[in-house]
Amino acid sequence: MTINVNNQSQNITENSSVQSLLEQLNIASNGIAIAINNQIVSRNNWNTMCLQIGDDVIIIKATQGG
Repeated sequence: MTINVNNQSQNITENSSVQSLLEQLNIASNGIAIAINNQIVSRNNWNTMCLQIGDDVIIIKATQGG
C-alpha cells in the first residue's frame, strides 16, 4: 500500500504498524516523534497503530545544538 512519509510516497506492507514502518524504512526509533494525519502518535501506541492507504506520516528527528 502507498502512504506519504515526510512528503515522499512510500510503498509499505499492508496492515503495517508504526513500529513496522520504522523497521521497513530502516529508521531507528530513538529520538523521534511521529504524527499521522497531523495527530501525534504516542510511542506506547506504535506497535498497535495500523497505517491506512494514503496516510500522511511525519517523522521528526531530534537534533542537538543550540
